[in-house]
Amino acid sequence: MRSFKVDDVAADEFEAAAAWYEGERPGLGLEFIAEVNRTLDRIEHHETFVTAPVTAIRGGVVRREFVRRFPYVVMFVETDDIRRVIMIRRGTSDPDLWQSRI
Repeated sequence: MRSFKVDDVAADEFEAAAAWYEGERPGLGLEFIAEVNRTLDRIEHHETFVTAPVTAIRGGVVRREFVRRFPYVVMFVETDDIRRVIMIRRGTSDPDLWQSRI
């Protein structure tokens, strides 16, 4: 089984977004956290993905999973050894941002 890691910058984005949603409506931040955690769980535990990679990189691919109920995506690098989350941001984020994190 591959190892799994969430980069610090992605974790920081996640925390900031959760705080923003909680500020919008009490409890909404917790709902956001639950949905992102479900997405992270899928990334960590699914053996294979049927969705096409966003791009190929040396030794692996970059994939994206959408967060249900919220306009967020989780971008991750997948190799034979690891799935590494590089970004948890709004789906409209600039592609240059995640590309700089590979």
